[in-house]
Amino acid sequence: MYVAEGAHHCELPCRWCDGDGTWAPEKPRVQENGEIVFVRVTEECRMCMGTGQCMHAHAGDRTGEPET
Repeated sequence: MYVAEGAHHCELPCRWCDGDGTWAPEKPRVQENGEIVFVRVTEECRMCMGTGQCMHAHAGDRTGEPET
């Protein structure tokens, strides 16, 4: 898994799983008739690595100034 340079956990919840640590993305499946359908699956959140915490570089982290 790739973690962005300067990324760190902070007090914000993960915006993808809302702090739960799991998410339910849709994955494509091809049916026998060739139709593509999307099936919702529940799995560990890939964006926060299942921690439920925000894991990204904030704009203020790169400039040294607080976000507005």
